[in-house]
Amino acid sequence: MEAAPLHDDIADAPAGGAAHYRQTRDGTRIRIALWPEGTRGTALLFPGRTEYIEKYGRVVGRLSAMGFAVAVIDWRGQGLSTRIHGTTELGHVRRFSEYQQDVAALLEAIEGLPRPLHLFAHSMGGCIGLRALSEGLPVATATFSAPMWGLKLPPLQRHLAPFVIRLLRAVGRSEDYAPGGRSAAHVALKGYSGNPLTTDEEHFDRLKRQLAAYPQLGLGAPSVGWLAAAFDEMTELLDAPAPTVPVLAAVGSDEQIVSPGAVVTQLERMPDGTLLNIEGARHELWMETAAIQDPLWTRIATHVEQAEVTA
Repeated sequence: MEAAPLHDDIADAPAGGAAHYRQTRDGTRIRIALWPEGTRGTALLFPGRTEYIEKYGRVVGRLSAMGFAVAVIDWRGQGLSTRIHGTTELGHVRRFSEYQQDVAALLEAIEGLPRPLHLFAHSMGGCIGLRALSEGLPVATATFSAPMWGLKLPPLQRHLAPFVIRLLRAVGRSEDYAPGGRSAAHVALKGYSGNPLTTDEEHFDRLKRQLAAYPQLGLGAPSVGWLAAAFDEMTELLDAPAPTVPVLAAVGSDEQIVSPGAVVTQLERMPDGTLLNIEGARHELWMETAAIQDPLWTRIATHVEQAEVTA
């Protein structure tokens, strides 16, 4: 294992964490951070698109306070993991199955951490996490924050966008920016007013400070290839084996990025799936106000405790 940076000065994370790099099967270098102390098991934290380990420092604190060891990953193409062409401006993968190699590297990294495992996944991490569950990810529970099981699009775009994006991929434009994308900083640098992420301005300003201090953590728009691969995966997950572990999926009433309807559709396939609607919340439920987060974490604690009682 190769030591990797972990920027404690911006993370607001508990003490005792350390990061390292691991190689995936295809040779991609992935950054993983571990907080190994815990008596209750290990929380696997799957971030969303554009995100990075340090952004989840406070979430790590919540999970540590619940008694978990914690493992967080920078997915390929973002954070301090390998980027396409070394750029922070374009997010790209050829197919979502590549992310499962990152999951495999994470599982290797936590071999010595306490069991059982519990999945906590946000947005794109929820898409990756659902695929991992369908392929046998050995967790006792799964908790999803605004999982990307579908994108929130106007009715016409919902049907037209996948066709157009796949056509662009077919004609060799996979590494171009997706239509409407541009070489731009993370959405958090566009300004708080009207942002789709959070109603908590302090959290929003924290993200701006993090990216100002370490711009190499940021990520711009997705590629045609990434978006086509996302459409492929979200469609194929409808036919994947449904997870049998207890699943809790939370969505905000002001969700503007992922499709709440797609979340309901997936949960209806699960034998033990629960939907939690969070009034007044936007996309990043774990970066919201205390009035939103505190009841959410109380419900998450109950979700885990119920699984522990029946184990």
